[in-house]
Amino acid sequence: MRPGEWCYRLKEILKGSDSFVVPDEPLAQHTSFRIGGKAALMVVVNKELGLRKVRQFCTENRLLVEILGKGTNVLISDQGIPGVVVKLGGEFGLIDVQGDKIMAGAAASLDDISEIAEANGLAGAEFLAGIPGTVGGGLVTNAGAYGKSLSAITLEVTVMDAIGNIRVLRKEELKNQYRQPVIPGEFWALRLVLILSKGETKPVKAIREERRSKHPPEPSAGSFFKNPPGIPAGRLIEECGLKGLRVGDACISELHANFIVNKGSARFGDVYELAQIVKAEVEERTGIELEEEVRFLPVGPERR
Repeated sequence: MRPGEWCYRLKEILKGSDSFVVPDEPLAQHTSFRIGGKAALMVVVNKELGLRKVRQFCTENRLLVEILGKGTNVLISDQGIPGVVVKLGGEFGLIDVQGDKIMAGAAASLDDISEIAEANGLAGAEFLAGIPGTVGGGLVTNAGAYGKSLSAITLEVTVMDAIGNIRVLRKEELKNQYRQPVIPGEFWALRLVLILSKGETKPVKAIREERRSKHPPEPSAGSFFKNPPGIPAGRLIEECGLKGLRVGDACISELHANFIVNKGSARFGDVYELAQIVKAEVEERTGIELEEEVRFLPVGPERR
């Protein structure tokens, strides 16, 4: 099938499901890096029924499919994604509080969760303040800050498999490793339940402002490398004298060395080349091999 046929068939399949299909959508508009080519098709899905239909269609037709949240932790190829990119909205963005638990959809903002928890007198989610991603993206990377992570407060996650089946993964089935996926890669998160506690914490506004004061204002994908055990990646990069290093319009931030920023018209190749230079320099000078925290899309078979 060609993209035009995918588009026609998906539009027919998704009628009445509060979803819509957009061909040739520029992905740079959907990422915090402002980098990336076009998606052959973007499908915006607002209800669970529509998501099931999209996932079944892509699986049955062996189409490349990627689910994209706010695009805050990804670097997308300039060639784009030659398949289907799914964006969640509608019911997937809902957040609900019940006692000491918060239920949040996969498209819900992590920062919003911290604010709602505070407003309801719940402690334990304040470290999410200022993190720009969504619940779904947070589960892919086990988002966190200040030594705390999303998996630590997650009670359960409702997921969808490749053929549209839905199940609930309980706490004991979830992973709790630094910057590693919380749920297996074959699943898409639909929503989660967080378990918190009554109590007061440092105000979310103060935490958010503290984070923003340390992060560069230019477009980026956040912290580019994972922190090796015992030392921040940014400190290693700075001690190697790499702040301000530039390839094209991709640059190591002068404010925070673990940020690669887009100075205007950076391309995928600029960022990728700069990242490889940083990794090589740090390994040569310290013996430490840095690992990317940012995900490269599309994901090739060797990275799946």
